[in-house]
Amino acid sequence: MKKLTPYARERQLRLARKRMCRIRKKNIERRKSIKLRESFAILKAPDTFTISSVEKRHNLLRFLERLRETVVLRKHAIRIDFTATQKMITDGTLLFYAELCRLKRLGGGVKIRCIPPRNLKVAQVLKQVGIFDLVGYRRRIETTYADVIHWRSANGHEVIGEKFDEVLGHYDGQITEALSQKLYLGFTEAMTNCHHHAYIGVRPDGLNVEHEPKEWWMFSQEKDGWLTVVFCDLGIGIPGTLPIKKPSLWQRILTFGGQLDAHAIQEALIESRTRTGLHHRGKGLKQLVDVIAKVGGGQVNIFSNKGCFTLKSGSESIFQYKDDIYGTLINWRVPLGGLSDDSTRG
Repeated sequence: MKKLTPYARERQLRLARKRMCRIRKKNIERRKSIKLRESFAILKAPDTFTISSVEKRHNLLRFLERLRETVVLRKHAIRIDFTATQKMITDGTLLFYAELCRLKRLGGGVKIRCIPPRNLKVAQVLKQVGIFDLVGYRRRIETTYADVIHWRSANGHEVIGEKFDEVLGHYDGQITEALSQKLYLGFTEAMTNCHHHAYIGVRPDGLNVEHEPKEWWMFSQEKDGWLTVVFCDLGIGIPGTLPIKKPSLWQRILTFGGQLDAHAIQEALIESRTRTGLHHRGKGLKQLVDVIAKVGGGQVNIFSNKGCFTLKSGSESIFQYKDDIYGTLINWRVPLGGLSDDSTRG
């Protein structure tokens, strides 16, 4: 073997030292990555975010329960794994968004991060509505799906009519003035009910949080010629409010036997009165339900705790779920365009 010159020997030593430095650096990065993964609890998100389907609702609410326990009770950093998520429906997405906002407030700085979804449309929804911002995911995502571009969101603590324009001002001219006024009335009434009713007790979700801000959240979405508006609060729900504010009505509901939460929503709409007892208050939501009944194909779903009231094509129904959303979510769906002002009067 040819003997190395001093220069060649020194070069070989330099190369060996560089290789060792690269190996050490990789090992350090690998250990840091492992430590980072170990320091975060991994929570798999459901494949579908919705509260309408019995099975999908159960999966979502179980996921939210584990999320609350990890962040607030255990004070443990968490990474939400969206890799299996395929669909983001407005009702379940808004409930998740509201819960996430609340946990960011209650978590005391506990980190909430995510593993992004493989589904491109889901990623665009998470970006569009602000969920990626809440979990610190900063990668640039361009919204290309038409029905995702039209998602709008708003939230607040007070009864602020101007918030209506943040989510529905975009549709001026696409819905009739009469229907727009009814939607506005229903929206402000939902905020009023949230302010006066929703947070009069402790939300029974196991966290025992008192004196919470009277927060509400709202989404709107345009898809296939239809406008969907969803409003949510995380209070004690209509069935939780009635025993406190309207005990005589609640006693009557108890005589119905089963489906208590669903009956509570239906009876509260019939009663159409508020905590203040003023006859001109509390009718906005009822009026909204009535006007949707006159709109061809219009639909309203009112979810509260385990109950659901539905008005679709003029027909009313109620349903009782097994799983509790611990709050109230109102979902309006109306067609864009082609509506007569006459059809919304009355």
